[in-house]
Amino acid sequence: MKSKKTIFILSIFVVIIVVIGLGLLMNRLSNPSKFDDFAKSLKSSGAEFYGAFWCPHCQTQKAEFGSAKQYLPYIECSNPDNTQTQICTDAKIESYPTWKFKSGITLASDGAPIVCQAKPGIKGESEICQSIASQYSKTWIFPDYKFSIKSPTDPVKTGNVWKFPSEAEATGEIPLSFLAQQIGYTLP
Repeated sequence: MKSKKTIFILSIFVVIIVVIGLGLLMNRLSNPSKFDDFAKSLKSSGAEFYGAFWCPHCQTQKAEFGSAKQYLPYIECSNPDNTQTQICTDAKIESYPTWKFKSGITLASDGAPIVCQAKPGIKGESEICQSIASQYSKTWIFPDYKFSIKSPTDPVKTGNVWKFPSEAEATGEIPLSFLAQQIGYTLP
């Protein structure tokens, strides 16, 4: 008799703990992330984030947004067999992560960029160009940034500001501050 009473009390205790735990979890999940509005603004601005499920830099980029990653304008480029999806082939995506912005890309740099010509493997190009060149566009590598810009046309330069067209794409480790700058968003 005493054993049944102990089991009953323990069962009630476990149910209470589970209900409290689920309540706390649901409350935590329902609270917006500090990047929810930013991720939604990226999407509404027409930005596109191309990546692959197996790409560690893509996973890192998504992780920076925390729970707000669900609002990112993410486009998966890899099929389960690691071949590229047709949408990414049509968009000429060559590396991940890649970001495109509807109004192009603007950046400020006092340093002269390395410019790699389209069609990799051109004799006399630097070693970095051999590994990062695009078959479709020139690749611009600025000393102030850890990522490159691929553009089918040359940018317009005014002072130290470089303006790339809407067909341009940023590829590599893109800081959140740079993404925010491209859409005129102020980070929290």
